[in-house]
Amino acid sequence: MMNGDKSVSLTTRPTITPAFDWLRLGLAHAARKIAKGPSIFQPLPEPELEHEPVMLRCRPALFEPDHLSRVTACGFNKTLESQVRVLSETEYAERPMQIYRLGAATVLGGAIVAHQQRYWFRNLRPGLRDILSASSAISSHVMANSLPGLRYFGHWLRDDCSAFEAYRDHPGLFSMPRPDWRDATVYGALFDQNWRETPVLHSRDLTVLRDLGFSRAKSARHRALRERLRNHCAQPAPQGKVVFIRRGPSAHAREIANWPDLERRLINAGVEIITPEAGSSDLMTQIVDATLIITVEGSQAAHSLFALREGGALLVLQPPDRFYAAPQEWMRSLDMHCGIVIGTARAEGFDIDPDEVISMADRLMARVERRTEI
Repeated sequence: MMNGDKSVSLTTRPTITPAFDWLRLGLAHAARKIAKGPSIFQPLPEPELEHEPVMLRCRPALFEPDHLSRVTACGFNKTLESQVRVLSETEYAERPMQIYRLGAATVLGGAIVAHQQRYWFRNLRPGLRDILSASSAISSHVMANSLPGLRYFGHWLRDDCSAFEAYRDHPGLFSMPRPDWRDATVYGALFDQNWRETPVLHSRDLTVLRDLGFSRAKSARHRALRERLRNHCAQPAPQGKVVFIRRGPSAHAREIANWPDLERRLINAGVEIITPEAGSSDLMTQIVDATLIITVEGSQAAHSLFALREGGALLVLQPPDRFYAAPQEWMRSLDMHCGIVIGTARAEGFDIDPDEVISMADRLMARVERRTEI
């Protein structure tokens, strides 16, 4: 665990108040709007790395190369070549947590003002009451938010919770206001993490964390969170449990056109169908220590990182227009297994072949039981 007291105190601005920075930010917004100029925000400065990166060995994912011809597009503007490389590689370069030392700075909703620089995280402007009630700069603070983690629940769960864990004992640890994810509150309790959301904060010494990659240190933090979650769950699942996590009602639609047929086949094979968003504490009791979790690509797949039994497996059903290999990165970092089944495009969504799902599930279960070496 990292100690926040190691941060270096940079130039302070004791006479600057949140109201002054709020006014400066508002004037900058107004000037840009009038002039129709470029963004008023800058990229974050060069970060420190949590530790020196090394190459790590890993097991490849299971997928059918012949089915790659079904892919019509990849998620997040990735290339098919890059995603196949992630699925196939047997070693990868670490990406340690990035640590940004911003010095004296003011957090204003979803933006940070530091000296002559401004940094954007999300569209959220604080009210005047928040500005006037904010305290003056009194100490150092650590912010455990990233841009993806303030937009996507899965990134918050996998990445920002890891960053928080690295500095969990720092007295100035805080969070920008997050989206209203019901599961976030429950995970905070399961992880024993107190996410103190602060819309306005003036710090003498602000550190921002970004833990979007994968590293030995992050894997250790994920293991600690997995253990803490289990300490809050009443009983483990029976050996060999397989569950399918449906996309919840608030998720973006990714329609399996032949879902009734696929659902029937899964139930007949003994797979338990679960719908999230009834409350994560209930969800966790249903899926914790499952041997295999099956789901469609999306944020709900992130539950598997913490719920699967040691050495378990994740099977991701991939929409052909959103092919994305990130789940393999999560699984390999914890020496767990990942399989991919790619859908076939249809006018009303995409089909998933039930035979392909059952076959891939059997292959993954066999890997789990063999505990094959890398």
